[in-house]
Order: sequence, then structure tokens, then C-alpha cells
Amino acid sequence: MARRRRRHLFTDQQLRELHEKGMIDREIAGELGVPRITVFRRRRKIGLKVQDRRRQFTDQQLIELHEKGFNDTEKAEKLGANKNNVGKHRRRLGLKAIRKHGVESYIRRRRFTDEQLIKLHEQGFNDREIGDKLGAHHMTVGEHRRRLGLKAYDRDHRRARRA
Repeated sequence: MARRRRRHLFTDQQLRELHEKGMIDREIAGELGVPRITVFRRRRKIGLKVQDRRRQFTDQQLIELHEKGFNDTEKAEKLGANKNNVGKHRRRLGLKAIRKHGVESYIRRRRFTDEQLIKLHEQGFNDREIGDKLGAHHMTVGEHRRRLGLKAYDRDHRRARRA
């Protein structure tokens, strides 16, 4: 018994009109209620080119939204793009991710300056004590101390120095 092929009823004119609106095959297929491959084959048969959807926004648009404090999801909604593409281009531009907590947004930043760390280090405090005073983890303090070329102090250093 031969399999009967299901016919998808839409006209070339319907396909052309949707294509001229700038819709891609996936969107046209959803609109017409047919498989994407059917739209692909018919589009190719009637000689319509693939819609180019590579970039829907400019670097400048992305930078402006970033400076306004929008996160990747919000930028994607405003630009009509995929959030993964927005994130990829944000990273390429060297922009830090903006995370949202509650209503207020923040850009991840250090809790202390190099000058604060150096001052406390000169007073003889170790990484853990500096971290407690500056509200940072002692490992973070240690990383920055090493970057600044400062020696580590053990717990007994300050007591010995005072004596």
C-alpha cells in the first residue's frame, strides 16, 4: 500500500508576501502551520533568497542599552534579538555582564580600592583581618595583595611587630 503524501496548502503568493515582510523560514512555517522544510523547499523552488538575519542591532545600540543598565535579556527584548547573541556581542565588545537583584541593578565591582588594602597591609593586618574590615573574602584580598606585590602576613605578625 503506497503512503499518501500530505499536501500543505498555501500559495506561492502567501509565501512571497510573508517573505517580503522579512520573515524567516521558521516564522513563515509557524504562520502557515506547516513544517519549516516545506517552506524552505517551496521558497527555493520559486527563487526567493534566504532572509539575512545575522545582526539585528549595531554595536552602538548595544553599548547605549548597556550604559543605561539593561541586562542581556532586557537588551534582547528591546533589540528584537536572541539573548545569547546579545551576550556574545557584549563580551566581544568587552562589556561586563549586568545582573539584576530585585529592582536595583549593579555592575559587579570590587568592594575596596588598592589604597585601602595597602594602608591596612602597612598597619600589619593579614588577609583575613583586611577582608573582615573591608567586607571582602580573604582569598580576594590575597589575590589583590599578590597582584600588588605585597608579602603575606601570618596571624602573629602584628602582635610581634607591636612588641
